[in-house]
Amino acid sequence: MNSSAPARHPALYLIAAMLIWGGSFAAMKLAVAVYDPILITFGRLVVAALIFLALWRWLGPVRYRRGDWKWLLLMALFEPLLYFVFETNALRFTSSGAAATVIALLPLSVALAAQWLLHEVVTGRLYAGVLVSVAGVILLTGTGEETALSPNPWLGNALEFLAMLCAVGYTLVVRRLSVHYPALFLTAVQAFLGGVLYLPLLPFAEFTATVDWPALLAVLYLGAVVSVLAYLFYNHALSLLPASQVAVYVSLIPALGAFFGWLLLGETLNLTQGAAILLTVAGIVYSQTGSGVAEPEPATQPVES
Repeated sequence: MNSSAPARHPALYLIAAMLIWGGSFAAMKLAVAVYDPILITFGRLVVAALIFLALWRWLGPVRYRRGDWKWLLLMALFEPLLYFVFETNALRFTSSGAAATVIALLPLSVALAAQWLLHEVVTGRLYAGVLVSVAGVILLTGTGEETALSPNPWLGNALEFLAMLCAVGYTLVVRRLSVHYPALFLTAVQAFLGGVLYLPLLPFAEFTATVDWPALLAVLYLGAVVSVLAYLFYNHALSLLPASQVAVYVSLIPALGAFFGWLLLGETLNLTQGAAILLTVAGIVYSQTGSGVAEPEPATQPVES
């Protein structure tokens, strides 16, 4: 893979990933209305693993470093295992738009963790942009209306908060691993290990013979598009930019989640929420422009596939 061209446009990878993830909340909401969350997650991981098997010869040479199995296992524990357990159950109790808004806490959490643990330079401009985006997300949440699709929003949002914490750990671990491994390899390992880790949970799943095509198509989308393309784009961006800078783009997910929830599920989206979406995007743009943007460490060279 040519490293020079993609390196100049990591924002394109991130925007594409956020668009895909924005639609994933509505897709998951459709799926959990019919099938058990454990079955949904296992199914999407099987789909992703089959796709990566077909792509395996494009991985190229990968030089495994002794002891990295612990970091690879930790990556898979954070996502998909724990993250999907919390998120799929969260969407049983809250709306897709509300669940997506909780993810807005991710950029600030990653920025703080990256500064403390990875010694990344986090600028005041990035913090300001994150706070503006979070303000937009709070407005988006506060102007939403409860519906039958969110029977217990407090429980659902609490579970989504735990999923967000898992996403923080995942982002930092992938940032560390991406220095030595290509994004395609990490995303494939995530799918395979995740499927293996979910096997012990299958006996606890509630099986149903119901054939619901919208729900099945949602699972296919989650596996083929979200678990493959979105994570591949996100992981590739993490090999090019500091974790704190990459995570800022996650503030787009609440706006996109609310939009797709309105478009696909009929969830409420009003003019005030539209203004909140614009405020969220403004925070993203501000944090990523000007001289205040943190630069990647010059000594870090990603391994390209």
